[in-house]
Amino acid sequence: DNLQANIYPDSDCKVLREKLSKYYNCKTENILVGNGSSELINMVINAYCEKKDKVVSFIPTFSMYQTYCDLCGAEYVGVKCNEDFSQNIDNLIEKILEVNPKIVLLCNPNNPTGYVTKKDEIIKLLNNVNNSLIIIDEAYADFLGDSVIDLINKYDNLVVMRTLSKAFGLAGLRVGAMIGNEELIKYIWKVKVPYNVNMLSQIAAIKALDNINLVNSYIGEVNRLREELSRNLKKIKFTVYDSGSNFVFVESPVDNLFEKLMNCGILIRKFNFNGKIYYRITVGTEEENEILINEIRKLL
Repeated sequence: DNLQANIYPDSDCKVLREKLSKYYNCKTENILVGNGSSELINMVINAYCEKKDKVVSFIPTFSMYQTYCDLCGAEYVGVKCNEDFSQNIDNLIEKILEVNPKIVLLCNPNNPTGYVTKKDEIIKLLNNVNNSLIIIDEAYADFLGDSVIDLINKYDNLVVMRTLSKAFGLAGLRVGAMIGNEELIKYIWKVKVPYNVNMLSQIAAIKALDNINLVNSYIGEVNRLREELSRNLKKIKFTVYDSGSNFVFVESPVDNLFEKLMNCGILIRKFNFNGKIYYRITVGTEEENEILINEIRKLL
């Protein structure tokens, strides 16, 4: 489509926001588009937090939350997950009421553990916390098929983050959306950098949203393959935690699994929590998952 690269992109992402509003079932005015949802989370933390202000979240969760807090001098307060990486909303609420943070961040499904917080738990959080901005980071929510976007006009302190990086497979284009009530979006818009989403990314994202049936069939496939991968890993004595995402979080009977798989050209993520090693394995294609399982069998 006659791409005019010498002209600045639409700073308001007007057409893209219209498409997104249909997909997320809200109004265009409820959406602010960013250079990935990471830019948006950083933008909000910067807008709300002065030095020494507090931000509360569960740990472990997306590591960049802590980084963004460090960058603006805010204090990151982590609430530990349970042993099985489930998250107790009551513990979170208790900590929030104790430290009175500017922002509460909840990643759902959680990255890297895949844990899913049920919607009624999030509603309980919203009903108990009025003085903090509550960000629900739904980067992986497309795989879950559940969301709290429908609550943005009921709670004036709720912001939902979404991205086209995961289920839409457009991670390299960096397109994310912040969804909230009109007042809140207007307020945050004041600190948005102009032209933050380039023209190519806007065009590609619009095209992707025009082909939503392809995205939906991909989501169905990933969910099916995740369950299959989980079963196969359990058969070879892995501890596999429940996941509502496009990855599984595991404990391995093989020592140094990350390094050993890397030698076979397979890349997974390695995490160390409380002195224990865990791995996050992204769901691949049927063939990739098979190769993974076969390589692990050889290591066993």
